[in-house]
Amino acid sequence: MRYMFVFVALMIAANAQMVNAIAAVVMGEPITTYDVESYAQAQKIGKKEAFERLIDDRLKQAKVKELGLTVGEDEIDSRIEQIAKRNNIESKTLREMIVARGMEWSSYRSNAKEAILNEKLSSAVMSSEFIPVSEEEMDRYYKANRSKFTQPSEIVVIQYASRNEKSLREAVRNPMISDPNIATTTQVLQAKELNANLYAVLTQTPIGGFTPIFPAGDRLVALLVREKRGAIPVSFESAKNEIAQILRTQFEERSIENYFAKTRAKADITILRPVL
Repeated sequence: MRYMFVFVALMIAANAQMVNAIAAVVMGEPITTYDVESYAQAQKIGKKEAFERLIDDRLKQAKVKELGLTVGEDEIDSRIEQIAKRNNIESKTLREMIVARGMEWSSYRSNAKEAILNEKLSSAVMSSEFIPVSEEEMDRYYKANRSKFTQPSEIVVIQYASRNEKSLREAVRNPMISDPNIATTTQVLQAKELNANLYAVLTQTPIGGFTPIFPAGDRLVALLVREKRGAIPVSFESAKNEIAQILRTQFEERSIENYFAKTRAKADITILRPVL
């Protein structure tokens, strides 16, 4: 029995080593089979694609370290302010909306930090022949993607109202809760009758999500978005800033991809366990 126990223990240890074996070493940084498996599951992609992306990621990390690129908290705050401004809302409201959607605020800030870092990396490695986004490029993108630039003409909501903030916050976490302190009413809100700030919040709130809690007379209110109807076209002038950001992001992503596609062949990469 003792020998059997030792044999089983050795098999478990061997299996653990296989599960977390080193698949590759990129610029001195290892990629394990566990890394590949975890990334593939998180991104819902195949292991081979996950392996390739992780190699590129290690190359990017090495370049970021080489260039000494960093992102400060003030830069993240500034980026969040810009995002809020583009959506005609305050940064506090943006935070409440992100949390209401079930995303950790720290994760949102982390994503913003990653975006800024990618921009810095792109600026450092992109071709000097970079041409700023032109009016013609933006116009072409707008005309080819008109369906992306519309807003609903009416929004169906369930209003949750209460004088008890604790009860209302609990209802936002659990909309099916039965609480005598909460009054609910279904409303169809017309875009033309809403103030700009509330309309911006409602258009940014996903169907099935709550708006942030806000005061309304002597009560506090949160709106659960149930449906968005109609389609009001957003003018080219109103969409220009968003389009410019989309095109810049696409250019930056292509620049980084092209750069690492060229440098990958000569990079210090050792494949120990090919992932198929």
